[in-house]
Amino acid sequence: MIAILYRQELKEYDFGPGHPFRSDRYEIFPKFLRENLAQDKNYQVLTAEPVTDKDLVLICQKDYIDFTRDYFKARNLDREFNGYFFKYHSSDNFPPVKPGRLEEAARIIIGQAKLACDLIQQKKFKKVISLGGGMHHAKSNYGEGFCLYNDVAFAGKYLLKEYKLERILILDTDAHAGNGTMEYFYQEPRILFIDLHQDPRALYPGKGFVEEIGKGRGRGFTVNCPLPPDTGWDSYQYVFEKIIFPLTEEFQPQIILRNGGTDPYWNDELTQLGLTMLSGDQRGGQRTKKEFKKLLEVP
Repeated sequence: MIAILYRQELKEYDFGPGHPFRSDRYEIFPKFLRENLAQDKNYQVLTAEPVTDKDLVLICQKDYIDFTRDYFKARNLDREFNGYFFKYHSSDNFPPVKPGRLEEAARIIIGQAKLACDLIQQKKFKKVISLGGGMHHAKSNYGEGFCLYNDVAFAGKYLLKEYKLERILILDTDAHAGNGTMEYFYQEPRILFIDLHQDPRALYPGKGFVEEIGKGRGRGFTVNCPLPPDTGWDSYQYVFEKIIFPLTEEFQPQIILRNGGTDPYWNDELTQLGLTMLSGDQRGGQRTKKEFKKLLEVP
């Protein structure tokens, strides 16, 4: 059975009218799931608690946490906040008008990452999905790309610290490069970070070039696979078969963290990749998916 982590308060992750990141994205999939697939033996929906400052210091500097908490709380209450916003956040995190309880929802997302790790490591579930997760642009002292706190980085660091894992694979297939996650683990040999994304010369965040391979003891453990605009399934399959599968087999991860976005879809408003709803179900795609599923069955 699969655990799906979700709670209604996630819809508060809303930058407000006029911003491309709105609350409706947190309601569409749960609604679709309820209408088309009953829980029964298919999946179980669980809720996670928001994390505290004590949890957040695992991935963030204290001054960043303090500013982010106080700023977004004030903006949600329609209050002015005199602070150095652009010291801590990029312009795409700026809410044009009153946002939702955004920072509180961001803490729930981190709480889901924490719970997901515990459920897997305590062998209560073999697979866990955190709805709304994937804030892979956020860094320890800077929020950008609509991301406040990086749940992918939290999961990696939490597993290293609390469960003493030695081999963690992070696979990021969002159309945008996971620049925040990459920065967190750029010198970390216990984490293999593989990132498929649109060519950074043509898309934010301008990071994720093939020559960015890690540093120091982490050299070689960052693998960027930039893809040109309009890339379709054949190219994805090639990358999986020639790069991802061999590296995964060699690395032998104890767990796989997958950061997946829907923006490689050909009609996404912000990206220019070329996947369709049928991608993977044609021209040998089934074989690739079976091989990937086998790799997911890590010990």
